[in-house]
Amino acid sequence: MKKKEGIFKRLKRIGEKNPRMVIAIAWVSIIPALSSLLLIPLVLSKANELDFSPQLHLIQTFLYVVIGMITMGLALIPTTLFAILSGFLLGWGVFPALIVSYALASLIGYGCGKSLSQDNLDVLLSQYPKASTLLKDKSDNMGELIFFVRISPVIPFALSNLLFAMLRTGWKKLIIWGTLGMLPRTSLAFFSGTIAFDLYSAIHEEGTNGKVWIFIGLLLLSIWGIWRFFTKEQ
Repeated sequence: MKKKEGIFKRLKRIGEKNPRMVIAIAWVSIIPALSSLLLIPLVLSKANELDFSPQLHLIQTFLYVVIGMITMGLALIPTTLFAILSGFLLGWGVFPALIVSYALASLIGYGCGKSLSQDNLDVLLSQYPKASTLLKDKSDNMGELIFFVRISPVIPFALSNLLFAMLRTGWKKLIIWGTLGMLPRTSLAFFSGTIAFDLYSAIHEEGTNGKVWIFIGLLLLSIWGIWRFFTKEQ
């Protein structure tokens, strides 16, 4: 009986065949965290000098959407932090533009992942036919998986875009179900920004216990949804 190739050996084989994918995974795992470490102290240090909740004109709104689309789509800034800063600096008037920016960023991330993914998923699942068959059987229900992955407060936006690209979920399902799934946690992050005078109070203000329970609730809902997706009968 032939011994199955280990997961790390398959990952190594993917890295040798497609090093750009390994670089992309490292990028989306590291760069957003580094940008947060740099951006948060900068905003806090300039908080007293900033003009809060300005009314954006059409061109300014367009530039906001483009900036958000590029920075979130290329994993230059975490989506949650972008939502907090948007609410903190610009207020609810920019919220619809944030949704548009988020949806377009999803397309950028998915497009980049699709150009890099090649047959990586097939290599990973080559010796797990049951898992491969399960994903094929669930291919028509990928919208459900996208929704519950997006609703999770702990699964990184950029990393999930690479996952969706490997799963070949399709961009239409990603836009529809991904946007619906991101609304709860993005709204919570945006709201935290709007009610704060500065980022410190946004994170440490009184009454954060409620936000903690919402965070836990979204996490449990996401775990249940992903588990249900893979275990329910077709």
